[in-house]
Amino acid sequence: MIAASSPSTTSPGRPDPLDFSLADRLPALDAGHGRLLIGAPPQPGKPSLLFVPGAYHGAWCYAHYLDYFAQAGLGCAALDLRGHGGLAPDADFPSVTIADLGQDVVNALDVLKGPTVVVGHSMGALPALLAASQRPVAGVVLMAPSPPGDLPGALALPPVPAAAPRPAPADTEIRARFLATSPDRDVSAVSRRLNAESPQVLNDRYLLRVAISAASITAPGLCLEAGLDTHDRHPPGQDLAIARRFGFTHAVLAGQPHCMMYADHWQISAAAILAWHRTQFG
Repeated sequence: MIAASSPSTTSPGRPDPLDFSLADRLPALDAGHGRLLIGAPPQPGKPSLLFVPGAYHGAWCYAHYLDYFAQAGLGCAALDLRGHGGLAPDADFPSVTIADLGQDVVNALDVLKGPTVVVGHSMGALPALLAASQRPVAGVVLMAPSPPGDLPGALALPPVPAAAPRPAPADTEIRARFLATSPDRDVSAVSRRLNAESPQVLNDRYLLRVAISAASITAPGLCLEAGLDTHDRHPPGQDLAIARRFGFTHAVLAGQPHCMMYADHWQISAAAILAWHRTQFG
């Protein structure tokens, strides 16, 4: 277990973890219905990292990671899934499924070429796993993952109405669930970038409609559990069960909330991924 402190505000003189402006300056590549933000090009002999966001989020949420891993000498990119980040939703967006998002990840892997570790956060873990079952990948990293539908004991959730996109969470939920931060913290830098989400995507996850066979994933992997995650969506033992299902290493980041890639002390989760990458690939 890796422990971490979790202050609710930025310390004086330290960069604001909710500043995602780097994402607005990075080069972008089309990838089917998705769009890649490129942190650094592939490096010889070192598998690149492809970051897949969770529900409501775009590639911007990995801005800090893209800088961190580029400075560590690794190729890295983050994916705007269709209708997210810099990609406006179209008329078909309410019918988009997690399988469609999995195809977005497949397309991104095809654009990047070369050995790649696919990294999925929360709901984004499911399209990441689907893509890893369809394309050879160097590795898989899951961060606070949503469970595959065929995971024994996986927690289902109440469905949302299917007629229209689901509005992004309000500031109170961002503070409490995403960041585990103080109730008066300004989180407008997050809320103004979040997108509405396809109700089919949410119900695919909530109703456990995405089955992923353990045999379909042959790459090594890492599953990072957020120690401050909410038990209504991540009950104790679920993340460990996901790791064991796919034969992945499991680690608990004790002081980290659900959105560990931009929470206070996001560097702890980034360092855990980098350490695993170096152990696997040198």
